[in-house]
Amino acid sequence: MAHLLKTTFISSSPALRPRRIPGHRAGRVSTHPVQAKIREIFMPALSSTMTEGKIVSWVKSEGDKLSKGESVVVVESDKADMDVETFYDGYLAAIVVEEGGVAPVGSAIALLAESEEEIAEAKFKAGSSGLPSSDQSAAPAAQETVPENAGPATPPPQAAKATAAAASAGSAVHPASEGGKRIVASPYAKKLAKELKVELGRIVGSGPNGRIVAKDIEAAAADLAVAAAPAPGSAAPPAAAAVELGTVVPFTTMQGAVSRNMVESLSVPTFRVGYTITTDALDALYKKV
Repeated sequence: MAHLLKTTFISSSPALRPRRIPGHRAGRVSTHPVQAKIREIFMPALSSTMTEGKIVSWVKSEGDKLSKGESVVVVESDKADMDVETFYDGYLAAIVVEEGGVAPVGSAIALLAESEEEIAEAKFKAGSSGLPSSDQSAAPAAQETVPENAGPATPPPQAAKATAAAASAGSAVHPASEGGKRIVASPYAKKLAKELKVELGRIVGSGPNGRIVAKDIEAAAADLAVAAAPAPGSAAPPAAAAVELGTVVPFTTMQGAVSRNMVESLSVPTFRVGYTITTDALDALYKKV
């Protein structure tokens, strides 16, 4: 079930000041209340153990009109990816946490304006209120580390051929993982990609919002098989897996939660109990069967 975004009001005008009303006696003033029209959209708590969430993708862009119950963003929790809806009408004025960014539960990830006139003011507030910028909130992309004393690496011939085959595998594969964006794929597509040894980061998804489905994996595997086929009359060299040495791949939110729980489980005491059981009757029955 999609969750609703929590929002709160941000005043869109300076603090209220008493205003003297013409014709009234001195000493009597009247205040003019101003309704706030800009709301903060918070990172929702999608589970009881969730402390932070990762923005998988924004379904809406800045300036888009939102309706109550409409999906706005896909958030990755420590358990699953979930579509998050808004229960207010308005306009998505400013995105504070970009795709791939991580934010604590309860922190602002975007600003919602009730009218188009409030969008410019909301963007100004996002930049001047100390909210993290898009550059600061974006998750770092996979970094490559190279030893200081290492010279220019020359890949072995087998790895070079495998890399060239993957690069020439047709239009079904492309570097979709560039820019630090998370890859969205169906569970069956992920399982199929693991079995066929297809890299999800180079697949163009044909599902909704670029989601990778099973037929995309099958098409990419077929293209890779054709590209990697040896020429007639030549012996095929043993294929070597194309592994980029020194590549750091960050954990997903779920993998991080699993890792923390496994470390905490080390502090739990364990013990084993053994019993000696006579199985003469069982052995006799086994011989009869």
